[in-house]
Order: sequence, then C-alpha cells, then structure tokens
Amino acid sequence: MPGQAMAPRSMKPSGPGRWIVPLLAWVVACLAAPTPAAAQVGGPAPPAAPAPRARSRATERGERRLFQRFVEDAAIIPGGWLEAQYRYDNFDNGSVHRVGPLVAFKLVDNIEAGLRFGFIDSRPDAGSSESGISDIDLYAKYRLPGARSRFAVGTLVKTPTADDTRGLGTGKTDLELFGAFRADLEAVTLTANAGVRFNGNPAPPLPSIEDTVFVGAAVLLPASPQLTFVIEGTYESRTIKGTGADGRLTLGLQSFGPERRGGFRGAVALPLSDGAPNYQVLLGAFLVY
Repeated sequence: MPGQAMAPRSMKPSGPGRWIVPLLAWVVACLAAPTPAAAQVGGPAPPAAPAPRARSRATERGERRLFQRFVEDAAIIPGGWLEAQYRYDNFDNGSVHRVGPLVAFKLVDNIEAGLRFGFIDSRPDAGSSESGISDIDLYAKYRLPGARSRFAVGTLVKTPTADDTRGLGTGKTDLELFGAFRADLEAVTLTANAGVRFNGNPAPPLPSIEDTVFVGAAVLLPASPQLTFVIEGTYESRTIKGTGADGRLTLGLQSFGPERRGGFRGAVALPLSDGAPNYQVLLGAFLVY
C-alpha cells in the first residue's frame, strides 16, 4: 500500500508485510539506476554484432581446387562445395557440351566424398546429334592423418546411367584408384596425383576400351585472398586402340566473393597430345558452406 512506502523506519509491520517495503525499494532502485553503458551513451547498448566466420589459412587453401582433377587432389573441403559446371569439348569430328552439378562434402575429419553428373549434348559433324543424362561419378578419399599431412588416397566409381545405345556412355561400370599429394607453401600450392582406371568394356558395336593409367601436377598461385591462378598438367594413357593418349595443359582462375561464401571459376585446356580435344572450356559458379 502507498502508506507503507512512506512509513518511517521505526514502524515495523507484523508478519510478511514487513518485507514488502524493503523489496519494493530495492526493485525501484534497480530499475531507476542507469547501466554503465547507458550512462556513457545516454541509452541502452545496442546488441553486439555476430562475429564473422573465422577462416584459417588451411581452410582457405582447402577451398582452392583443381579443374581437371578436382577429385584426385589431397585437399579436403572444410565443409561443403556445390558447383554448377559447364564444359565444352571441341574435337576434329564434332563437339560435346556438358552441364551439371559437382558436389563435395566432408564426411568426418580427413574424409571427403562427393558426386558429379549432368546433361550431355553430343554434336558430331557426321550423323545426328544425341543428348541425355550422363554417367554418375561417386567418389571418396582419405587424407592420411597428421598435423601437416600432404598425402591422400581415394577411389571413384562411374555408374553407367548414360544411354550407351545413343553413344552417351559405355553402359559399363568403371573403377578408379588414385593417390594424391598437396603441399601448401608460403606463396604457392603444389599438387601431384597418379592412379589407374579399370574401364568396363562395352558391347559391340562400340569400340573396345582399355584400362588406363594417369598422372597429373599443378601449381596454384594465390594472387589475393579472393583470386587464385591455376596451372594444371594432366596425362592419361589411350582409352581406345588406334587413338592417342590424352595430355592437356589447363590454365584457369578461381575468384571468391568478398565474404568467401562462393564465387566463379573458369579455365581453358590446350592439347599436349593427339588424344586430347582441340581445346576445352570449363566454367563454374560455386558455393561453399
């Protein structure tokens, strides 16, 4: 009651009422007293802005990836990678367009898995054009443990989802085994890879296919936290009898946005042997999470 709030200190109400006056006085004093932040700026302090996502140097290097051998690399994506990718191959007897997703994600520490597939549009100079869904590549790799580990091993399986009757695939399963090395130095990143691919032999009238071996090496040159230049050389032994090996030199760049949440990639591959395309164009828009 108001009368109790104005009572002199000598009055001592009986029962629970004797605690009401001191309690009300304490509450009013707490509400009326300004906080230190309010006293300084004349109002309540604004809520603290969320801290930006911390990104270590190792995380940034792991998000700089190869073009031809994205899978066969000792890098492990820190979280996830989602890329919409377009590839154009130009040959003496026609061209091939491919568009589709490339997905990679970290399963647990030191293990990355992913898949890639897409839509193929094959346009030979002689004959009719064919288009449809491509084969699906599924992969997993394991980076050897250690604070400064630079080696990884992995496998890739090609599932025969493309229509072999239209020349979009072989209709057979392929198995790939590979090893990879990656050294993130002060100014550059060096990579190397090698492996073997057991190619399923298609039924006639498709030509017989041989197992292949491959090697590759690359230099990644970070020009800034957002921009990286890539120089990548790859070689794979001949797949079809009577054809040459596939050797390519790929020159590309990868650019991140201001917050490194994603960006764009682009490259041109030039032939180093008769079995490679006359040239190849690779374009991608990617998101990291």
